[in-house]
Amino acid sequence: MDDELIEQRFELHDERLDHYSERIEALEGQRETKQGRRLEWIVIVLVALEAAFEVLMYFHPHA
Repeated sequence: MDDELIEQRFELHDERLDHYSERIEALEGQRETKQGRRLEWIVIVLVALEAAFEVLMYFHPHA
């Protein structure tokens, strides 16, 4: 009977580890998505700044 109890406990621990592993993977995926969105916004802002400077240089009187 002790062997059955020990095996049940191992199975329970395995299930818990699987659950926590899945949660960690999900959280890592969310973090990567968040970082990707932040990088996209940085690129958008940089492109907008470049376009604004180009417009300013176009209208700037040349010497």
